[in-house]
Amino acid sequence: MIYLTVVLLAIVIGYPVSDYYYMKKADLQNKPKMYWNIIIPQWVIVWIILSYWAWTGRSVSELFFVKDPLLSSQAGHLKDIGLGAVTAGVLLALAVIFSKKLKEKISIYFSSQLDEVRFMLPTTLKERVLFVGVALTAGFCEEVIFRGVMLYYVGQLPFDLSVIAIVIVLSMLFGIVHLYQGWSGVLSTAYLGGLLLVVYLITGNLWISIALHFLIDVKFVFFPNKTSQTGQEDG
Repeated sequence: MIYLTVVLLAIVIGYPVSDYYYMKKADLQNKPKMYWNIIIPQWVIVWIILSYWAWTGRSVSELFFVKDPLLSSQAGHLKDIGLGAVTAGVLLALAVIFSKKLKEKISIYFSSQLDEVRFMLPTTLKERVLFVGVALTAGFCEEVIFRGVMLYYVGQLPFDLSVIAIVIVLSMLFGIVHLYQGWSGVLSTAYLGGLLLVVYLITGNLWISIALHFLIDVKFVFFPNKTSQTGQEDG
């Protein structure tokens, strides 16, 4: 557990720090290089974790399938969380549909959110193809680390946490490593991470969360994107 603790701390602390300095020095015009700098480290980390898993005789299925009594003992809480999230989404959607003012505010909010990450969105065909690899990497690696490994790790701690506490803690950790998107990005990714964790806990199958995560990220491949430098839209 000491080794796993060190690895997870390095991820939670190291990623925000490295991103902070990387964004200062990186050539943001060279997106393929940026994408490889995202893809390679995440696969290396997952390879290290899976190697550790095999070396210590742990079952890899523990990372991809929930067998813990958490599902049965706190199933009601999980369903409440899921129902609450869905209800909130439906109410927000209805409010946006029937309120022009709210629709404008939501549009401005999402536009500002997109501006935070626009520098890394693909514009050329080559970048779009490579960004599919970024989406696959994020979908698989981040789910293995932040849902599979961290849920397993929390389950090995000598004290019990409620499922709500687990969802909140792991979601915030997921949000913090996206600090490069600003604090609004931290909150939105934390919310997304919470939903993906609830999906994993309810279904017991991490592959479903991996697929959803991939679909959420790969949509940017099809987004028209304007570069901040030229102001010209890539078709």
